[in-house]
Amino acid sequence: MKSTTQKYPISILASIVALLTFLMLATRGNHFTVFNDLPSASTAVFFLAGMYLRSIKSFWYFYILSIVIDLSSSYMRGSFGDCLTASYPALAFSYAAMFAIGFYAKASWNQQSALFNIAKISIALFTASAIAFFISNGSYYALSGHFYPLSWAEYTARVDKYFVSSISRPIFYVASAIAIDYVISQFFSHKTSAATQPSEHL
Repeated sequence: MKSTTQKYPISILASIVALLTFLMLATRGNHFTVFNDLPSASTAVFFLAGMYLRSIKSFWYFYILSIVIDLSSSYMRGSFGDCLTASYPALAFSYAAMFAIGFYAKASWNQQSALFNIAKISIALFTASAIAFFISNGSYYALSGHFYPLSWAEYTARVDKYFVSSISRPIFYVASAIAIDYVISQFFSHKTSAATQPSEHL
């Protein structure tokens, strides 16, 4: 996976990192009362980091940040058993799936139609979210030690009610980012087009 961050100004990269950091701090585990009603942005953060930051360093930054948040939250609650189990390391693979698929799903507004880009990102987000869910959820059921061994039928029955809510969490954040990306792209595209048009002389 080749980094392409050099295509973005440092100021833009810094702004994206700051915004994604804020989203993860504000919504992961709902540690801030004012943001309790917002869905967790963790999976969306990795998807968008892959799409816009496009550097493996950004993946490790947000992964370490997620661990720090979880450890801090568990310490404040005085309990580490519910979150930090033998299945916890599997979250790295869930987030890696979000990051990698986001990397390859980046929109190309000037080369492809808006409809094509929206469809591509929607399919990519659904696929990434589904993979991330089954990795994290399946590993938790299999390795956490909180459940007896389940058959496929029992597992499906238990997780069915969580699947839709899980894969829908990143939609709001990714859709908002894509809308902003599209508007900015069109603005600069029109601005560049206007600047390159020959001026008329009387």
